Amino acid sequence: MNPELEAQLRLSVNFPSPPGVAARIIELAQDPGIEMGKIAKAVSMDSALTMKILRIANSPLYAQRRKSESLRQALVVLGLNATLTLALSFSLVKSLRGGKANGLDYPRYWRRALLAATAARALADALHEPEAEEFFLAGLLQDVGMLALDRALPTLYRQTETLPREHAALAEYERQRIGSDHADVGACAMRAWHFPERLCQAIANSHRITLAGDSGAGSMLERCVALSGPIAELFLDDAPLRPFAETALCVERSIGLDKIAFGRVLATIGDIIPETEGLFDTTLLSKQHADLILDQAREVLMIRSLQVLRDINTFKTVAEDSYSRSLNLEEETRRDALTGVYNRAYLDQFLAREFEQSTRRRWPLSLAFADLDNFKAINDTYGHQAGDRILQTTVRILRDNTRDADLIARYGGEEFVVVLPTTDADTARRICERIVAAVHATTHPIGPAQAHVTISIGCATHEPQAAFADPAEFIKAADQALYAAKSRGRNRAVPFDREIPKAMPRFA
Repeated sequence: MNPELEAQLRLSVNFPSPPGVAARIIELAQDPGIEMGKIAKAVSMDSALTMKILRIANSPLYAQRRKSESLRQALVVLGLNATLTLALSFSLVKSLRGGKANGLDYPRYWRRALLAATAARALADALHEPEAEEFFLAGLLQDVGMLALDRALPTLYRQTETLPREHAALAEYERQRIGSDHADVGACAMRAWHFPERLCQAIANSHRITLAGDSGAGSMLERCVALSGPIAELFLDDAPLRPFAETALCVERSIGLDKIAFGRVLATIGDIIPETEGLFDTTLLSKQHADLILDQAREVLMIRSLQVLRDINTFKTVAEDSYSRSLNLEEETRRDALTGVYNRAYLDQFLAREFEQSTRRRWPLSLAFADLDNFKAINDTYGHQAGDRILQTTVRILRDNTRDADLIARYGGEEFVVVLPTTDADTARRICERIVAAVHATTHPIGPAQAHVTISIGCATHEPQAAFADPAEFIKAADQALYAAKSRGRNRAVPFDREIPKAMPRFA
């Protein structure tokens, strides 16, 4: 850290001495032979802290059959390390929240800090890390440097209209203004307070999300803390700005939790939020707001395939020009020249990969087989140019009513296949019905005339309780459902039913 800045911090902030009972707890934590009685005595000096320790020992986080009636019983339930860590969390928050803000948005700061701490703990639980409370504490304190900077430099955070909210951008703003950022300042404060080096490192690297396989990847604690901030912002940002899929990809690449596990982490955070609010006497989110966020997360994480997002994610390196040209050429060979969607050859590759992933990870995969009903008659009547325009319009409708990670391919003349990764049967049915309605509502101007086509769709879902043997059987099932849609009057979507007579398929 800049020595001049450090000197200014020492003059302006209660730095480096931690406040209140926190100092005694930190001192106890340095003693490898600490006894339970000494911890109980230190905690009991603060009656509010005692009640919080009792409450958390009896909370669902430590689901015990027998209620802890005394502080000593609670300490036995929690254990020495967990008690010290939690007591330190409570006492530090109580002391630090008492300061007066200059330019910092204190309500948002503390909401983010507590949400990040909750997220770090939820990640630790998902990974079966033994010291989950340590993850909570590091997540809670990762931005403590902002409190110090706000007190030492009162104007730093006052440009509220232009101040970045996303913390990586905020750190860059700080470095431009003062030559350091709040992660560095926070780590410096924690070292001055004699925090364990692993916690200081987690705070120092809290803006650095690393890949698990990188040579410079930090400890699991560091990686979870770095992820906890972006996860907290999912709960704080406005709906259109919540990058659930992108954050899920970061989690998978950094700590190995796939998007299904990440969805469970978000649900865990939603469950823990009320307990965190009670323990820290604050309001983070309304129940309705939290439920809406989790519903949105489930929708996004269910319908987006991270396999496809890997091609556009932030970890993708920029290739050399010659390599980029070869990639573009390769991409062109995958596309249908007329409609721009993928061709049948690439469909086979993509479907094989998604089918294998679905089978191995036991998540659903749906496939829609679509055919324009009266296309041939219009094509014969008005000519191929009119038919080509109808096909191109149909592709636009398919794109408008599917998701970024869904793959659309032209299967034959007027036939299309849509692969819907991580999509269950109900969601797939709704998507197909939406496509049918959109095609039905569209008219196609052809000279002075208006042509009208409809679409029939058969849909099948590969999932553990209704699995197919291989991709060929899977696509055959969707084709059988398409034939059923045709036979029932067309202009409809029909899900695959194993009772559909096998004599009916038109699959070749």
